[in-house]
This record gives sequence, structure tokens and C-alpha cells, in this order.
Amino acid sequence: MASHDGWKYVLETKKGYVKEDGSFTSEVKEALLIDFWDFGWVDDTVKIYKKLGFNDPEVILSGVEEHTVFPAYEARDGIGIGYYLLMGYDFESAFYKARSDYSSYKLYNDDNIVEYEEKLKNKVLDYYRERKSAEVLNSSDGALLLYQTNEESPKILDGTLKHFYSKIGRVFMYAIPLKNPHVEKYFDMNKEERDYYNYFQQRGLAEYFLTKFNAKKFNFGLHFDSEILDIKIINNELRIYLNDWNVWNNLKIAKGINLIIRDFYSEKEMHITRMFGSFVIIQKIDEELKAVKATPIPIKYCPLMVKLLKEVGGETAEKLLSSLDVSDKDKQSELMCELINQVVIKAGYFDTNRPLNSCEANVLFGASETISSGFKAGLLDASVIVSNNLGTIITTNDSNTQGAVKRMTGLFYTSPSDEITKTAIDAGIIPVFPYTSEINQIEGVKRAISEGYKRIAVTLAAKDNAFMEKLKEFENGDVTIYKFGLCSTGIDEKTALAMLQNADIIWSCASKYVKEYIEPNAIAQVGVKIPVYIMTLKGWELVKNHLEFMPSQNYFDDVTLCKGEETPVVLNQGKSLKLVKKKEIYKCSDCPYPCI
Repeated sequence: MASHDGWKYVLETKKGYVKEDGSFTSEVKEALLIDFWDFGWVDDTVKIYKKLGFNDPEVILSGVEEHTVFPAYEARDGIGIGYYLLMGYDFESAFYKARSDYSSYKLYNDDNIVEYEEKLKNKVLDYYRERKSAEVLNSSDGALLLYQTNEESPKILDGTLKHFYSKIGRVFMYAIPLKNPHVEKYFDMNKEERDYYNYFQQRGLAEYFLTKFNAKKFNFGLHFDSEILDIKIINNELRIYLNDWNVWNNLKIAKGINLIIRDFYSEKEMHITRMFGSFVIIQKIDEELKAVKATPIPIKYCPLMVKLLKEVGGETAEKLLSSLDVSDKDKQSELMCELINQVVIKAGYFDTNRPLNSCEANVLFGASETISSGFKAGLLDASVIVSNNLGTIITTNDSNTQGAVKRMTGLFYTSPSDEITKTAIDAGIIPVFPYTSEINQIEGVKRAISEGYKRIAVTLAAKDNAFMEKLKEFENGDVTIYKFGLCSTGIDEKTALAMLQNADIIWSCASKYVKEYIEPNAIAQVGVKIPVYIMTLKGWELVKNHLEFMPSQNYFDDVTLCKGEETPVVLNQGKSLKLVKKKEIYKCSDCPYPCI
């Protein structure tokens, strides 16, 4: 214990430093200096607070932290090491330089430490003034020149931490990419309308963050007098400049910051979904989640949507179906929004209290159903899919795969939720972006591989199918990726060609390019109305397995896979499956149209 002689610290609380009489101050000099010898090594600083005779319930509830004023004698050269490293010294040189300073500055004297540190601060500032250009920060105390240090800028959770030096000492900037739905990918809008939706979830964030940060910063591992020098949004990035950052609490601080942003996104909830080929924006306005904008419906008929709508859509569904043959696009959009409100939102698709485990199969040949069968047979150990309020997720068994998507239609943007994230984790689901609910299947596959999964199914939708080629880069002798192409209605030719060259299984939807490029090159087909095209032996492995969970007149082990008129086609006839050849199929009279 003697080796810790000289260590003095103060007790820091959310209200300030604790004084001898139990009151609080922002000045360390006025606070009670506690010598290590008074208490020895005590992990629970609340016990020290109580032992001193204080019992403020609010302080005890919010926590008491130890704030070192003077380190133990043998650790005082560490002060110098840190500053010399900032000035470009390597660690060995910094160590010997600081050891020499310990003697020459008599750092066993507390008053000398203060003087010594001030000298080093000025030396560091002069070092950067001579060598680097400055960034001007308009803080509350006026213009502040910031010099980025030579330290690495680590990525911590969803953000990047940069280190600066200034006349007030260290300054830290934590930069976090912000959500932007890029509605121009789905909607034809003027600039004013486009900007409104793209920046809907950013407006008011800085003010919200300041309020929440000041109330919670102590719980993040920062000090009660830690403050934000400036906060701004530049190019879809939130930049927070702080006068304090505890590198020992990197993750704790970053998590606290990201949780504040997640709460804001949750309060300003927004989603983009799709039905009948129509893209729909959903927003929370005045605490109510509702569809606010829909693109004109590009197809006249879809047997699957008609079936589902007639099951649950009621009168609104009938009106919408009737409107498909008229040219009043505004009326179609209005009815689509009304339908989403009644059928999707009121049915709980975006309910953040919904369960995420289910054994219910919603369609015979759906993607999640095929993946779930793969889990049951041990062919898969992970899938990278998308779920409302969660974004990209990794599922690990059949029930959480089916439960995560239910009867969800296309999802292209979503907002995070604390409640559903906790439910997901409890269900064995891994949210890849727990703070933002981003949809990024490439990063999802990277995460699945880093978690040790080897046989991974991944779904891509609409234009994102163009990323399939990228997924091939992750495949090697140990890792197998099963690539599912979904929601192909309206894809362009380039995307269709990427699917042709890389996908294992493709759902045709109402895509003319899938009909043109994919269908002639499929080695097997399931269904006729909305065909599922199998493009590879890997894809057939999963599809065949799924078929074997259903009643059938046929065994599928001896199926000859091929392109053209001899392509094997599996049909659903009544309560059983039937295997025929493509040339034996009559022209479909109940298929989606027009194909676009």
C-alpha cells in the first residue's frame, strides 16, 4: 500500500465535487482532498461518501465517482509521458524525458505538479502552432483554434473520435453519420419536398442532444463539468466538440451519445415500405404513426397482394383494387396511404412491442420460409435479413427468422427502437445497427462472418440487388453465402444482370428484366404465378430442402436441373406439390401485370 502514497482524489457527483461540509463546488481546490491512506482501496465510492457522513439520496442514486487530483508519487511521471507523446516523442523517449523531469521539477511536491503541467501545456500548444494549420471552432467563449494531434482517430461504435489541441488544452470531436433516407431513389420530388423528408430526422437533433447530454453525461463516465464546446451537422454528419473525454471509458461514452441519438430517431420515427410496387413514406407526426406519401401504383394486378389484401384489407382494399384501372394517380396514392394505415400500421407491423419469434409460414415459397427450413435442416447457421424498427439483423434459427419479418412487405428505410432492440436480443437476434437501424446487408454479412457464422443466407431488395457481386468477395472455403434476390419489380437492366451473374434464388415479382434475363437462365423454378427462379446448385440445395417439408407427389433428389424448355418446375396443386417441365406449363392467366 505504501507504493500509493501521495495519491489524492476528490469525490465527484452529478452536482459537483463534494466539499467537507457535504455541499458541492465546481472548484477542485474547494473540494475535500481525500488521501489514499484515509480509506485504502475501495471500489465502491458511494461507501466513502457515506463514511464521510453524507447521505444525499439523489447523489447516491446518480452515483459517486473518484476524480484523481494528484496521482501516487510513482505515477506522476505519467503526466509528462502523455504530453511528450503529443509532441511527437516515441514512448521510450517520452518515458525517460518524464523520469528526468520528476527529479528536476520535484514532482513529489503537489504544488510543483500544477506548475509543471501548465508548462507542458504551453509547450504542446507551441509545437502544433509551428507545425499544423488550425480549424476554427466558434465556441461559446469565442473563436478557438484547434490543431489535430498525431493520434489515431479510432472508430468507436457508429462514430469516429478525433483528437485536437487548443489553448484550453485537449478538445475531442466525436463525429457520427446521420440517417438520411435519400428519398430521391424512390420518389420523384422537387427539391423542397426532397429536403423535407431527407432531413426530417435531423431537424432539432442538436438542441435535443444538448438537453439530454447535460442531464446524462455523468452517467456516461464524463465529469459533471464536461461540456459541449460546439455541435453542428455537416454533410449528414453530427459533429460534437467536447472539452473532455475519458479514453478508459471510450465505449461507455460513445454508447451514451449514440443512445441519445437513437431516442431522437425513435421520437421522429420514419419508414419507407412498399406495396403493389408503390413506395410509401411513413412518419410519426403528433405521436401518431401514419403513411403520408405514396408513389403511383405501377402495376395493375398482383395475385399475391390481392389475396393478402382481401384477407385483411376490408373496404379500403376493395377501393384500392378498384382504383388500379383508373388513371387518377393522386387517388391511388391517397388510397395506398389509407391502406397502409389500416392494414400495415394498425395490424402492428411497426409495433415495437411485437414478439419476434414465430413458427407461422405466411406464403408457401417465401424467402423467410425457405430460410427457416434451412435452419431446421441444419443447412444454415445465420441469415442476414431486414426487419421493421431494427434494420439489418442477423437471425440464428427458424423461429426468430420467421418472427422478425412476419408478413412484412419491402422495407427500405426504418427507425430504431429501444424496446424492439431488447426483444430482438432476447430472441437470439443480432441487430447489426442497434443505434440507427440502418439497412446495409453488406455490413450485415461482414458482421455475421466476424461472429463466426459460416453458412449464411442474405436477402437483398430492389436496387440493392446490384450489390450481389460484392457479396461474392466474402465467399471462401469456409464461408458460403446464399444470395436471395427480392422485390424485383421496377429494377433496371444493370441490376437484373448483377442478379443473373450472382444470385442463387430470385423472386420474379413483376419485373420485365427478370422475365427477360433471369427466367431463360434458371435451372429450376418454383410456382407459376409469381415464379421463384433457382439459379445455382446452392440455391437448389435450399429450395429442395424447403420443398421436402411440404406434402408432395414427388421426390426431388433425382431432379435434372437445366435451362430452357426442360427446366423442372414445381407447382402447388391443392394440398400437394407436383413436378413438371417448363414446356408443359400453359400460359399464366393469373400473373402480375404489367411487368415493369
